[in-house]
Amino acid sequence: MQNITIDKQLKKNAKTAAFFSIFAWLVLGIWLEDIALSLAASLLCGAGFVALAQYLPKRKRRQHALLVESQLPFTLLDMAIELNLGLKFEKILEHASSNKNEISKEFAKILKEIREQGSSIQEAMFHFSERIDSLEVKRAIALFVSVYEQGSGKSGNSLKMLARELLAKQRAQSKEFAGKLVVYSLLFVAVSAVIPALFQSFAIVGSMVLHLSLTATQIFLIIVVGFPLADIVALYFIRAKTPIFLRGG
Repeated sequence: MQNITIDKQLKKNAKTAAFFSIFAWLVLGIWLEDIALSLAASLLCGAGFVALAQYLPKRKRRQHALLVESQLPFTLLDMAIELNLGLKFEKILEHASSNKNEISKEFAKILKEIREQGSSIQEAMFHFSERIDSLEVKRAIALFVSVYEQGSGKSGNSLKMLARELLAKQRAQSKEFAGKLVVYSLLFVAVSAVIPALFQSFAIVGSMVLHLSLTATQIFLIIVVGFPLADIVALYFIRAKTPIFLRGG
């Protein structure tokens, strides 16, 4: 079923890319006045569109999986406490779905599947692990289903151990990122302050001594548009390198 959906999406993207390439060919042909060059450029545009259409959904799913994974330890700790208190499994799932975060939305889907579609807890939890591309989530779901099937006393202790393991992993990632943050901060200072200052000095001196060919408009655009764009790229890079549990989404 998943392969059929992927094939349909590929065909849809290919049709859109073909239409986009033809439109780009017409526009570029008028602008460049060269059929061969405009055709090559339009094909590159179409290929880029297909690549982007394939990449963005995968990236979105991966980011969602990482966000759910980052919220997993505290959810497991709550579930472990409730299991040790002897609460019913469906009530535990209901409590897990009551918070306003991504993992709670997934537990709400589990409850809906159990109550409205008649799925068993094992089936609904298995579908949850299929939706989320995360090894840690799959481990937690497998452990939860095992605890549910065994139903022994103090069964929440195994969930608590896994939650502590995941929290230890997050602490290690935080320490690693803290070490890299110094380098990232220096990078941002260089891009946002040092390089613009050097450029302005070079432009002033170069216009008087080296007779640079840069016009006042070009210098203005570099300072007003180019450097702010470089700052945005640097900030995006730092955010992309930040562990998702530290940026909160």
